[in-house]
Amino acid sequence: MQALERRITTLEDEELEVMDKFETAESELSGVLEELEAVRSKIAEVTVTRDATFSDLDGQSGELAAERSILAGGLPDPLVALYEKVRAQYGSGAAALRARACEGCRLEINGADLREIAAAPDDEVLRCPECSRILVRTAESGL
Repeated sequence: MQALERRITTLEDEELEVMDKFETAESELSGVLEELEAVRSKIAEVTVTRDATFSDLDGQSGELAAERSILAGGLPDPLVALYEKVRAQYGSGAAALRARACEGCRLEINGADLREIAAAPDDEVLRCPECSRILVRTAESGL
């Protein structure tokens, strides 16, 4: 009988330990589920913001593409073809000349090439000697 009473006491102690661990685990699970719900809510918010931003960008892109078509229509066809060819190679067909450097390749243009660029007429199409992009002269060109 004493052996059975000890065994019952031992099993009751083990049951209490298991119940305590279970309550702790349930509490932790509840906290994790609350955090999960907060993360899901934040994901939903960010997704809505992202989708709205994409929608705005798509609209702007369409407007800019229409504006670009109108502007390109006023340019000579060979110039547009050259621009498109260079753009297909480098991602952009033209770059500003600023502080004696091409903004496309970020390389400084040497003195001899700068003298040629400075001597060229304003309406001449100039190209970067390094990356072949069309150079757009600006007030900051350094010529």
